[in-house]
Amino acid sequence: MKNLINYYYNLLITEFRKIDDYFIFDIDNNRYEFLFFDRDVNKLYRIYNLLISRNKYCHEIIINKDNSIITFYDNKPYILIKKNIYLNSLVTLDEILNYDIKVYDNHKFNWSELWKSKIDYYEYQMNQLGFKYKLLKQSFSYYIGLSETAITLLNYINDDKIDNYICHNRINYKEEMDNFLNPTNIVIDNITRDIAAYFKVNYINELITIDEVINDLNKINLSYNESILLLSRLLYPSYYFDMYDKIIQDKISEEKINYYIEKNVYYETFLKQIYKYLKFRYKIPEIEWMEY
Repeated sequence: MKNLINYYYNLLITEFRKIDDYFIFDIDNNRYEFLFFDRDVNKLYRIYNLLISRNKYCHEIIINKDNSIITFYDNKPYILIKKNIYLNSLVTLDEILNYDIKVYDNHKFNWSELWKSKIDYYEYQMNQLGFKYKLLKQSFSYYIGLSETAITLLNYINDDKIDNYICHNRINYKEEMDNFLNPTNIVIDNITRDIAAYFKVNYINELITIDEVINDLNKINLSYNESILLLSRLLYPSYYFDMYDKIIQDKISEEKINYYIEKNVYYETFLKQIYKYLKFRYKIPEIEWMEY
């Protein structure tokens, strides 16, 4: 790996650390990360250049000797980034809102079809593997039900009135600004993607209260369509499916899923209160089971 970095980037490494699928090393008090990246490179570069043109900081993408942002290591695509700023503070809602760059293009997202295809895949997989994962099988129907409500809500959205913004692929539990500023974590979506992810992960892990979330929502001017999209995203149990994937891939033990199962009532109470708030403020469609 040292020889590869030297050859493609003319950088001399004395030592490095490997964590999962990326490498970390320091040169002249600058931190670098060599990251596995298998998504759309052209889209990444377009978003990266947009951030630079709007004077929004993100970690620097280093071009290799072939004038490419991709370098292959062990036949896998990697990107080298340089961290000119390193922040270990946690992401806040204010940081998310300050990073809201509107993207003026005609790209439309079909969230409904994306989620439906995921649910179909998970249902097929559970039919095949349910005998092996009893905890997943017992909890599975509940989260499919939440997903179906989320998908049904999307039918009330006028996609033509949903604006695109710079967003993030994931906002995780105790997300640090360092990762938030990583260009490989950036995607184009509606701003409700990041807002919902922030509320969801922080509420489930008991870092914020319902009152704090509602207080934050009072400061945000969502459109009618965005208010529905926000609730839909809060309903969609991405946290469960992310852990489900790790269990199926044997990366973690199945017992880990109990963490979310035990919070069902706690999070459902949150969903109902947010639903009532959004229904009062934005007149969103009625969801019968959330009325009680």
